[in-house]
Amino acid sequence: MQRSDPPLDRRGLLIVSLPRNDPDLAQAAIDGGADLLKVHVNVHHRASGTRFAPLHEEQPHLDAILALGTPTGLVPGEERMVSREDIPYLRRFAFLDAYLMYLPPYLYDAGVPVIPAIPHDYALEALPGALRTLPGEWVEASLVPPGGYGQPPAPDDLAALARLGEVSGRRLIVPTQRRITPADLDRYFAVPAVWAIMIGVIVTGADAPGVRDATAAFRRSLDGLFP
Repeated sequence: MQRSDPPLDRRGLLIVSLPRNDPDLAQAAIDGGADLLKVHVNVHHRASGTRFAPLHEEQPHLDAILALGTPTGLVPGEERMVSREDIPYLRRFAFLDAYLMYLPPYLYDAGVPVIPAIPHDYALEALPGALRTLPGEWVEASLVPPGGYGQPPAPDDLAALARLGEVSGRRLIVPTQRRITPADLDRYFAVPAVWAIMIGVIVTGADAPGVRDATAAFRRSLDGLFP
């Protein structure tokens, strides 16, 4: 079920992180019922193994994805980051998403929501101070160490999410670093701070039929939880 609420404005959102900046994959996610998409530049995506090129190389693909009309967020880089000169282009995106330790303050000049991603090894006791001067309501909870990618959910995952929600005071986007299934969503959303699930290559696969089918399955589960 597609909804018309503003992006990032309600609980139970389904975000699809595309394994490649490919309009066919984007359309598959849209057909499956994604609320938002996420694309990347300047990063080596650990889960998919994809190396995303700099913005000027990826821009034709990004333009084609944006033209599909579904709100789309951008990971603008890690060690290598988009520049201040790219800010006008960044305003076309629904949100920007970057690891907190790589996040340059000038991203906020784009005037769209900026979502810090919190890695598994970030010292949570330092988080309130780090977030205090950064506007926004969301963080991405990237709390699974690389050795746990693609594994079933672990018993302490939910406790870690609850702790991050308490410490940050923000809404959480949970990426599918684990092999989360639609049947797991009720347990994840039982954590009050969890507001969105972001599915990626670990559960969608890397081709259009897999993206469409996985998105549709998660859509059905979320529609049951948030009718």
